[in-house]
Amino acid sequence: MTTTAYSARGAETDAALAAPARSFLVQVTAAAAAAAAAGAAHSQSSHWAFFFVLAAGAMVAQLGATHIRGNQVFHTGLAFTVAGALVLPPRALILLCLVQHLPDWLRHRYPWYIQTFNIANYALSALVAWATYAVAVAIADDPSPPVRMAAALAAAGAFVAVNHLLLARMLRLARGHERGATGLFGLDGILIDATLAAIGVGLAVALDEYPAAVAAIAFPLVLIQRASIIPVLQAQATRDAKTGLLNMHGFREAASAELARAARFDRPLALILADVDDLRVINNRHGHLAGDAALAAVSDAIRAATRDYDLCARFGGDEFVILLPETDAADADSVAGRITAQLTEQPVATRDGGFRVDLSCGVATRSAGTSTLDDLLRAADGAMYAAKRD
Repeated sequence: MTTTAYSARGAETDAALAAPARSFLVQVTAAAAAAAAAGAAHSQSSHWAFFFVLAAGAMVAQLGATHIRGNQVFHTGLAFTVAGALVLPPRALILLCLVQHLPDWLRHRYPWYIQTFNIANYALSALVAWATYAVAVAIADDPSPPVRMAAALAAAGAFVAVNHLLLARMLRLARGHERGATGLFGLDGILIDATLAAIGVGLAVALDEYPAAVAAIAFPLVLIQRASIIPVLQAQATRDAKTGLLNMHGFREAASAELARAARFDRPLALILADVDDLRVINNRHGHLAGDAALAAVSDAIRAATRDYDLCARFGGDEFVILLPETDAADADSVAGRITAQLTEQPVATRDGGFRVDLSCGVATRSAGTSTLDDLLRAADGAMYAAKRD
């Protein structure tokens, strides 16, 4: 997997990369360069026919890259990189890692630091895999097929491990994503990339022993890529395009289940309805892109103030709704206060100096008179407009 700037705000500026993330980028790039220099010292014949086959496959895979959660991009190019680590010398392997990232970058033009990290991550992971394979075969001192296969599988595992560790660290430093939230070390994340790496081992064997079988071995990558799109499409159907929060269709479905659970076990539950003050004025004064940035700022503040299991949605236009399980009125007021405080402390930057986003919030809690979602929405709506009048 690779990382991306894809988010509700769209492409980010260079300044968006925090200092610790910049430092880590330099470290990873330097490590990749040092590993490349050390590997290049090994005199090996260049299998350029292998290189062109793998480069073509990796570039096609990148064209089908899919944006997934946690500022990540999924594509099946990993299989071709692992194969390259097993059949290419370091110089050709570095070139493969470079050219395979070109198609997706040309399509989306990510900031330079994101593309640099992706290339350095893949290059370092691939060189570690190459070294793992070479060392394992040398230690065994036995070039038999079983030994080479075991060494190849160890190399594939090394690639996946290094790639995931580096990516998880960068996502933590640059985007604040905790390791568990990235999905990189969950069962699905490990299995998918392990499967791609295993296919890469098969591609390497086919290239070395029976090139005519390469197409047949690579064909399952098409199915894997197609299968990866389905969860993305399902998520998109329930998400608001501008903010990345739930849309009301997705919110109502999930909220119904939470309300039923709260009623069944008689647990507290609160709902916050929030309205961006004077969004039309922002659009007229600063432009509609600034209005979109204001909505994104509100969604960022909501994410920062809520828990993983809270339900956050764009209610429509300039309104947002948050359902808080296991939360009473006082705690809901505290959440609303944290959201408005972040917006006050972090104005939206524009070319003409920026502006502050003000938010009016109304809170309602589950009770005998507000037992349905519509009841809660009506109660919170009344409280919100009372706050606007104050």
